[in-house]
Amino acid sequence: MTRAARLLLVLCCIAFPSVAQAACEVTIAFNDVTVPLEPRNWLEQELKKAAEKVCAWWGPTFSGPLTIDVNNSTEAAMSLVPSWRGKSNYIVFPARTALQSSAATIHEMTHIFAPNANRFLAEGLAVHAHDHLGGPPAFPNFGRPLHAAAKAFAQQADIVALDHLPTPNMLQLGGQLARKEAYLVGGSFVRFLIEQHGMEKFRQLYATTPFVPRQRNPGDPERWQQVYGMSVDELASEWRKRVAQIR
Repeated sequence: MTRAARLLLVLCCIAFPSVAQAACEVTIAFNDVTVPLEPRNWLEQELKKAAEKVCAWWGPTFSGPLTIDVNNSTEAAMSLVPSWRGKSNYIVFPARTALQSSAATIHEMTHIFAPNANRFLAEGLAVHAHDHLGGPPAFPNFGRPLHAAAKAFAQQADIVALDHLPTPNMLQLGGQLARKEAYLVGGSFVRFLIEQHGMEKFRQLYATTPFVPRQRNPGDPERWQQVYGMSVDELASEWRKRVAQIR
């Protein structure tokens, strides 16, 4: 960091002393809870850590209260789809994930901080973030290295078709990729984009499909060429070559 940059940072902190702290303040409130106190407390602490990690990594794009449900009636953790339906600042976890210490806390917190209208990119970023930032072993890779977990599905994964899926459509391709496989592919592909081409370009791409409740907009296929100078199919070929090298 240059001297001028350090000086600017100091001046910003003096002028706006509470901005950085206030921007990342997330409060956790439980609504419906069907688990004992110990797993509930574990989940609360993990969510607080998740908020801090995601905010530091992605940026202070969210602050305020979060409402958490933990019940036996849901099969998968959710925050992106409820938000699309108009129920924002809300996460629901299956009770078993709290009981087994396998809740995808950073994954769901990423949806809170960085929702997106492209379901493939939204889930891919959340899977990558949960693994990258050290969340509890959770769906879809449960702690297994992400590229290695996706390797078996890379050749059959139709990235172009996945990129056409808008939020809130389910991330899967009937007859080709089941939900778990599609999430692994999404996480691995987003990780590849960030590793090989940088976070700045990924953010540019991500910004082309802003999240708007009750609207479906997976994005124009041309946006890949505009951001990366390559089509999504060409990038997918690069990704497959990279994943194929994983032992």
